[in-house]
Amino acid sequence: MRNIFFIILITCMSALNLYGQKQDNSVNELYNQAVDQIKARDYSQAIDYLDAALEKKPAFQKGYFERGKLYFQLDSTRRAIRDIKRAIDLGLESGEAYFYRGYLDYANQQYDSALQKLTRAIQSGYKSSRVYYIRGLVQYALADYEGAIMNFTMAIDGKYDFTYAYHERGSAKMQTGDIQGAVNDFKKALTYNNKLPFLYNNLGRALAENARYQKAIEQYSQALKLDPNYYQAYVNRGIARISREKYEKAEKDLKKAVNIAPDQARSYNNLGLLYMNTRAFDKAIEQFNRAIEKNQELPEAYLNRGLARENQGNRDKACLDWKMAKELGHKKAADYLDDCD
Repeated sequence: MRNIFFIILITCMSALNLYGQKQDNSVNELYNQAVDQIKARDYSQAIDYLDAALEKKPAFQKGYFERGKLYFQLDSTRRAIRDIKRAIDLGLESGEAYFYRGYLDYANQQYDSALQKLTRAIQSGYKSSRVYYIRGLVQYALADYEGAIMNFTMAIDGKYDFTYAYHERGSAKMQTGDIQGAVNDFKKALTYNNKLPFLYNNLGRALAENARYQKAIEQYSQALKLDPNYYQAYVNRGIARISREKYEKAEKDLKKAVNIAPDQARSYNNLGLLYMNTRAFDKAIEQFNRAIEKNQELPEAYLNRGLARENQGNRDKACLDWKMAKELGHKKAADYLDDCD
């Protein structure tokens, strides 16, 4: 998958009624003034009031928690994490608190811990669509694709941001082999936002999986209209054009990808595959050499160079390449080694 999109929606805080007798009146007043500013969507001013409240009462759990949520809204992630962690360390217990704890664990790639906390949030009664969305991302990261699909569906049912929920569910369906389901979800995502290049790119990938190469090419082209420097779209369009034997156009796409990302070893490997298809084995080997120069642990570059060398009649060097590919974990390399000494 990749691009995570997560908006923290700031819900209006109810004025402190129960805190009145336990906390200093001035802290209550400052907190309630912050509430008013949040209702007015003046988040910076709300933070100023919370700053003042926390200065008066440094152990004010709710103040840290609400200020952290505001920092999320203002894209100040480090401050948000700091404040929410402080609120939790002070003993804040709620379903929403578990949600944020799970989200922070997800952001730190602590997926097992994140899953436990997000599940605890739901069990505690916090069933916002965003908790299902983030839990879906966690399950995707843990390769539990069926679980991810279920949670993205729950997010969609809860009217979470449809563009991203449908996109992520489509990505999970790709992993389960439900290619048509992925196509449908990517198309649905585009009905909500048709300005995101990666949506067209991933729809193209799904179509290509169904061998609908021309339709895939059209989607990659649309992605490139929106982002003329979209590396992956050039790669994918080039590969699709190879499948349709449009070699000249494929070469232009793959060379463009190399120009955009010259340090990407797979860019050269893809060019090598193009030349393999046109039986230009010298040029193919040159590209596989460049791929290996960029990444000496890219098994497919060794496997493909071995195939090119075999086609040139150089079986000894081909076997050395296939042996290296096998050592690097390429599953098909062993098949070629059967006939090697």
